Amino acid sequence: MKSGGPSRAIIDLDAYVHNLGVVRSFAGPNHRIIAVIKADAYGHGAVPLGRAALRAGAAMLGVATAQEGIVLRQAGIDAPVLVMVNPHADELTLIVEHRLTLMISDIATAQRLGELAREAGRVTTVHCKVDTGMGRQGFASDEAADALQAISRITHVDIEGIATHFPSSDVPEDPFTLNQIKTFRQVVRRIEKLGVPFEFAHAANSAAVINYPDSFFDAVRPGIISYGVWPVPDTAERSPLRRVLRWETNVVQVRDLPDGASIGYNRSFTANGPIRTAVLPVGYADGYRRHLSNNADVLIRGRRCPVRGSVCMDQIVVDVSALPGVQCGETATLIGSDGDETITAGELARRAGTIPYDILTGIGKRVVREYVGCGEEE
Repeated sequence: MKSGGPSRAIIDLDAYVHNLGVVRSFAGPNHRIIAVIKADAYGHGAVPLGRAALRAGAAMLGVATAQEGIVLRQAGIDAPVLVMVNPHADELTLIVEHRLTLMISDIATAQRLGELAREAGRVTTVHCKVDTGMGRQGFASDEAADALQAISRITHVDIEGIATHFPSSDVPEDPFTLNQIKTFRQVVRRIEKLGVPFEFAHAANSAAVINYPDSFFDAVRPGIISYGVWPVPDTAERSPLRRVLRWETNVVQVRDLPDGASIGYNRSFTANGPIRTAVLPVGYADGYRRHLSNNADVLIRGRRCPVRGSVCMDQIVVDVSALPGVQCGETATLIGSDGDETITAGELARRAGTIPYDILTGIGKRVVREYVGCGEEE
């Protein structure tokens, strides 16, 4: 194998930039893009994709934790980085030290950030989260304006942004989402009326970029859409996106098994006649889900080859009976296209009973990431 690892994820930076361009075509030129690259850019690699996003015009990068932001800083990325999950109090020092912008949901955190920033001789920027119905972090919508007014009086703290999040924006004309947008707009107006200074408001996630243009406000936060997964199921076949990730491995053994032979733990597959199999060095430790046992295909020579038996920690077995002359070293595609056939993260998610986010972020560290394309804006 070229990579020297059991399998490789080939990441197309140009496809990623193309997808951000699709977001821009929906959002228009006057809305900032906060490129969400949390969870190591959904398993694609935060540093190379973060750099590509900034070259493509993203105004800010979004991560989940302080540690994810520090990785970007250590890689020399100096752009604004928004940490979207409130950290433990002990980590607030890192937020100030590494000039990260924290999404906050309570006044006490803002007060502590102000103290730390004053000690460091700098001003720290924050975004304030408003809970309009997600039910996670955030100021209650009826208390947010007063809370932000109090935060605006804390020295060394600057309120840069105001944000909310949608739980069901993938549903068009969803009454709950429409009410969230209305509520958030009312909160923003109350904050403005109180004279609380802030720079911009943002609400739209990937699905809202497609379904709810009224939710754009001043910026949008594309996540899964930028990785080539269309966030609105009923129009996925018309997606203008390009797939960013291709997952490949290689055949390491070819065997002929007799009628009645069983394969894998618990003997979950029994051959009904002679069968030729190929062993692939990838398993659930690499993120190829155990729920795909006897329930998925891989692509070899442009043909679908079904998984036979249980997905093991480090290996799977596939049926290559329909492919004469398969040899060790041949490429097997787990996610991606080969000839006229394509296997997507969405297909594996449906078969495994989960969502594409889960498939992509679950691709493990043993899978070597290889990058193609320059990631320049188209």
